[in-house]
Amino acid sequence: CAAGKGTFGTDELVRRIRLTSLEKIVNHRRLILPQLGATGVAAHLVKKESGFTVLYGPIRASDIQPFIQVSYKVTKEMRQVNFGWYDRLILTPNDFVYGFRYLMAVVLGYIILSGVNRSGVSFQQALGYAFPATLNIGLSYFAGIVLTPLLLPYIPIRMFAFKGYAIGLILSIVLALNGMLSISMLGMFSWFLLLSAISSFMAMIFTGSSTYTSLSGVKKEMRIAVP
Repeated sequence: CAAGKGTFGTDELVRRIRLTSLEKIVNHRRLILPQLGATGVAAHLVKKESGFTVLYGPIRASDIQPFIQVSYKVTKEMRQVNFGWYDRLILTPNDFVYGFRYLMAVVLGYIILSGVNRSGVSFQQALGYAFPATLNIGLSYFAGIVLTPLLLPYIPIRMFAFKGYAIGLILSIVLALNGMLSISMLGMFSWFLLLSAISSFMAMIFTGSSTYTSLSGVKKEMRIAVP
């Protein structure tokens, strides 16, 4: 992701080498870079600017030690990109934590607004309305951050935003059938829009963790989905 959008590139790599005085720390002039970072780095320019030779290593960090032990030779397995359900699952905690502060801000705002009435602010009223609302919002957040990545290949839509929207819509239907949304049609429709939007937005974050998205593709998706 960083290589694709330009934040992990030749200039940044050379700058970090100079900033850390790497040549004084190690007694060799080799750099092992992740294979998937090759799109952002010009190896010959790194060699020219820093004196370090770039070696493109395995995809997974766990394979670096075996890579060194076999004299910097990459096996076919080390080049293999896996993106099964477990590979997707272990990426979700980072995204979950990244957006958690925004989730808390939304929940806090909803609690405060829920307690407002004609006589002022009622703490008891706020708790009464806020608990089910917090649960619904939390579930939609979970749907976008965790469920959508897990079900990624099974959702027959290409764009991540619409994948998340579909999961959020299904969640809204399940909650409505279990009486967890508003009784009125207007209130229920509002919940459908809100929960689907939250799930859709959070699902888009996973574009930075996937193995097949591109910067241009993500920008195109945002132009379509965000409005």
